[in-house]
Amino acid sequence: MRWLKKREIIIYFLLYKKFETEKFNIGEAIQVLSPYFSKKVSINVIRYLTKVGLVIKLNETEYRLLSMEEYLLEISVSYIRRRATLHHKTQ
Repeated sequence: MRWLKKREIIIYFLLYKKFETEKFNIGEAIQVLSPYFSKKVSINVIRYLTKVGLVIKLNETEYRLLSMEEYLLEISVSYIRRRATLHHKTQ
């Protein structure tokens, strides 16, 4: 997994400031991001954030944000499990 790019972090931050963990639809997200990003960039980044787990797709148009703390907890647990498995295999 690669680190998030600045653009992705900024889009997540703008959406989190507006919606926190409440439901929102893609139209509302595009409206929030429109002063800064094009519609295409906004949709593509939201799609990527969904892929990595920061945005949860509830249905075709509704989304919810995962808090950064929950996201880091989720990825760190899986990372630590993988590292522990690899560490035990090498010993």
